[in-house]
Amino acid sequence: MTSEHFCTCFVLSCEHHPSRHEQGCDSCIQKNLRDKEIPACFWISIGGDLSNEKEFTYERFAEYVSHNRTQ
Repeated sequence: MTSEHFCTCFVLSCEHHPSRHEQGCDSCIQKNLRDKEIPACFWISIGGDLSNEKEFTYERFAEYVSHNRTQ
């Protein structure tokens, strides 16, 4: 079994990014569940431009998915 953590997020400045501590994605998931938000890796997997996003709520994510889904 490997001790490395899988993470696709490129938001390296986030204090919860696995490269900044030894907890893997756990602290990111915990933070997002507490704040009722969706982790950046989910947004990134949809594609599109995140540079103008100001909130990462469940509701905003649903809008983002609808707007950026591939046809």
